[in-house]
Amino acid sequence: MDVDVKTKHLCYNIFGDEMNPNCILLYGDDLYAVKKEIDSILQNSGIQSEDIENYDYEEDGLTAAIQSAMTLPFLAEKKAVILRNCTFLTDAKAASSEEGDSLKQYCDINNPTTIFILTVNNEKLDLRKNLVKLLTKSIETKQFASKSNIDQLYKYVRSEIEKNHLSIDPLALTQFINRIGNDSDMLENELAKLITYSLDKKHITSDMVYAIVTKDIESNIFELVNALLEKDIDKTMEIYFDLKAIKIDPIWMLGVITNKFQEILYTKELLKLKYRQEDIMKYFNASKGRVYYMMQNAKNIDTELLVKMLAKTEELDYQIKSGQIDKTLGIELFLMSIE
Repeated sequence: MDVDVKTKHLCYNIFGDEMNPNCILLYGDDLYAVKKEIDSILQNSGIQSEDIENYDYEEDGLTAAIQSAMTLPFLAEKKAVILRNCTFLTDAKAASSEEGDSLKQYCDINNPTTIFILTVNNEKLDLRKNLVKLLTKSIETKQFASKSNIDQLYKYVRSEIEKNHLSIDPLALTQFINRIGNDSDMLENELAKLITYSLDKKHITSDMVYAIVTKDIESNIFELVNALLEKDIDKTMEIYFDLKAIKIDPIWMLGVITNKFQEILYTKELLKLKYRQEDIMKYFNASKGRVYYMMQNAKNIDTELLVKMLAKTEELDYQIKSGQIDKTLGIELFLMSIE
């Protein structure tokens, strides 16, 4: 059967060792640097924000992103399809054979109407996988490791502050970086807020950082609960001390942890009642991404363990409020007692 004329015009096979210039793989734990690279790619390609389509592998899978990449842009010469969180390229999980074949076939095509970007929030790719070997040989691949870029991040924040004729205490700069972490979108938003707030003060202090810069506390609590359920004491305590450093009250923290346990337990019951993801989203008034991870926890965590953890948090809450134990000591002992 003859290939459609329009399709033949848009695509041609790559032969030999030539890299596909319209497929790009970005990986690493420096999310800020990854975002900057994506911004640069889009700007250099002349792609506007309305011509960018975003997918998350964990939520949407690979097929939907590839189908979108193969679709002609609407009212534009070129578009971008960004597939984030490509965990199938790490040792965390594997793509199905059908997904892998689809991606290989797409990367063997140079589609000049679409920039297809895959991102992996991980320091390493699983180079044992044939799919990873193929991609790293046939498409542009770049690594962004936060450990090697932390100095660059400090320089960037300091330079943006100095551009606005401001100065910042070294400790305040460190606190700002710690509160933002690797969230590149949050970095831009919070830095703009901090600069605007500080314009008539000329000098930024730690108190100003604490007063203005948001910390994504609920996200950290979610990670803390996951670490608890996975019985990863080191990670649990690392997240706890991060929260403690930004003066989060232990009683409030305990209450949110309890609510998260209850949330997972309720989700387990809803799944037993054959609720779909859309139904659970409405029940909790929560986003698709958040509900996806709630469902994963509900499927993977034993009910007996959840009930046991809830009983412990309720008992600790009573002990703290009745004066039997100091709130900080109590929650630290609780977090370190998970077996």
